[in-house]
Amino acid sequence: MIAVAVILGLYLLAMLAIAWFSLHPFRIPIFISPGAMGAPQEKVEFESDGLTLRGWWVEAEGATSVAILAHGYMMNRSELTPVAYQLWRRGVSCLLLDLRAHGASGGKKSYLGLREADDVVAAVEYARRRTPGARIVLLGSSMGAAASAIACGSHPGLADVLVLDSAYSRLSSAVIGWWRFVGGNGLAAILSPTAILAIPFAGFNPFNVDVSVSLASAGPVPTLILHGKSDTLALPAEAQRNFDACIGPKQIVWFPRMGHSEARWELADEYLQALFAFLEEQGIVTENDKKEPPQA
Repeated sequence: MIAVAVILGLYLLAMLAIAWFSLHPFRIPIFISPGAMGAPQEKVEFESDGLTLRGWWVEAEGATSVAILAHGYMMNRSELTPVAYQLWRRGVSCLLLDLRAHGASGGKKSYLGLREADDVVAAVEYARRRTPGARIVLLGSSMGAAASAIACGSHPGLADVLVLDSAYSRLSSAVIGWWRFVGGNGLAAILSPTAILAIPFAGFNPFNVDVSVSLASAGPVPTLILHGKSDTLALPAEAQRNFDACIGPKQIVWFPRMGHSEARWELADEYLQALFAFLEEQGIVTENDKKEPPQA
């Protein structure tokens, strides 16, 4: 019995440690920038909840639209830089931000999308100061997509277009999905208690964070959902649940055999075609906006 108690105690301690470290993610360095791809970039910073957020402003001459690009968990502003470059080529100014506790932004704790929604709101406010009257596109990947949706739910009218790439629907499912993504179903089963044990560290209940509820509250914002059919982190059923909750113009694009956030890299042409077709429908871009890439 003593041995069993020791093993259970060590298991509990390990779960608590993992839960704590999950909320305090490792920061990866910048790995690509708009300037490296040939676009202009300006370092910017602004405040959110008393934290300093940092990012890049990519100015498109004469732009009437601004895209706010929010990265995923344990990533930074570099993640969506290739998409920002393509948006810039189509005449859309972009703001790529590091969400709290990621990249070069302030904060030590990640809220996995919940409080990051405040960062998205702050980014929109900054973009509106830079380009008054511009139409706002929110484009997020994974956690950044969830944060963008939650922001729209709490601030209806915040954005003119919403693009969700590999968004989870229920945060509790995403926590288990993360472990499944990292190590398969076995690891997900072993580490599933972290969703509960993290509550005291997080200061909120992940079982109460529901992106579909936010989407239903966001109003009729045109929404594009991009999702891999083989996503093991945010299961396809989660994407369908989000799609069903949207009440405005909406489209879901599935990428067969693609996992979590993979289509953006593995099927770039198809991904961009779907993105720009939807943005053209919403009047954000036109075919005539396209710039030629810089010469090497």
